[in-house]
Amino acid sequence: MFMSKFPQFLSCRRKAALLLLLILLLTLSLSCSKADDLIGASPEEKQDDKDSADPKKREEAMDYEALGVNEIGEIMILMYHEIGEPESTWCRTPDNFRKDLETLYAEGYRLISMNDLLDGHIDVPAGCSPVVLTFDDGTAGQFRYLEKKSGPVLDPHCAVAILEEFYAAHPDFGLAATFYIFYETPFGQAEYIQKKLSYLDEKGFEIGNHGYNHGNLRRLSPKEARRELALQVKRTRDYLPGYNVRSLALPYGERPEEMSYILEGNFEGTAYRNDGVLLVGANPAPSPFSLDYDPRALPRVRASEIDTDGMGLYDWLERLSDNPERRYISDGDPATVAVPEERAEKVDRYRLGDKTLIPYQTKSE
Repeated sequence: MFMSKFPQFLSCRRKAALLLLLILLLTLSLSCSKADDLIGASPEEKQDDKDSADPKKREEAMDYEALGVNEIGEIMILMYHEIGEPESTWCRTPDNFRKDLETLYAEGYRLISMNDLLDGHIDVPAGCSPVVLTFDDGTAGQFRYLEKKSGPVLDPHCAVAILEEFYAAHPDFGLAATFYIFYETPFGQAEYIQKKLSYLDEKGFEIGNHGYNHGNLRRLSPKEARRELALQVKRTRDYLPGYNVRSLALPYGERPEEMSYILEGNFEGTAYRNDGVLLVGANPAPSPFSLDYDPRALPRVRASEIDTDGMGLYDWLERLSDNPERRYISDGDPATVAVPEERAEKVDRYRLGDKTLIPYQTKSE
């Protein structure tokens, strides 16, 4: 019986041996392929890799001057309040807000978040400029739900919906904004506070401090101011446990002469820290790599066309277009800071961190 199965056994052995041989050949082939990738790359491919990591080679490959690259230029932080009807000093209609986004996009601006600005992480395409959107007061027109039989739906004319709609049509524009809210009922609809704050967080929008009751910090005592700032953080964390509120938009634009307890403090066990403090302001902010940059007093541009005294959004769009050397224009690489060589002395080396400074020569030099 054993002998009768012996040929079949040998056949199985041969099959097993052949299978093992095939596995060895396949393994050897894959190893050789990896070796080719690591060792056998052409000199041109190796050089391309080196060039991409070499700032000098990148400068030769990219015409910084032709793009107008200037990462020491100014950045607009736009300030909105209500989105609704009718248009007024502090209210932008939905159609005009859409116009603002369309104009910014056409003029080469791309969204970054406030936290990205504070971190100096500016990641927009080469030749484009960063812009930050901020919304004060948590008004109803910024984020509204409409009651439907099927449940609440996002009002297509509120700021959040308009931003998402524009992002869907222009994904390279980005989707970012910071909402500076106070309590008890940010955005108006008390029954949807949890839903709204969770939605903002999930979508990557940011929540900033605007005081607990929108108190005037200049007129409050240090203890009252600490309470105002800490309770806003505490209340936000009631809805979003562990949320890090990193920046403050000063209510009424007012600030005390002594800022230490505004920047950082503690009240009844709740600590707060404001890495950035936003003014009402009337002009763009310095680059985060500039010696002029002060995160404790960041100016903003009013996104309005009424009573702007020449300092509104469209005034600054025209001014920066006429004076492009003032405008922050990206080199497309968040790991480098490229500036015309004659402006390199204005760069704050300390704020560069691990970024590479690229001072480039212009034809006029």
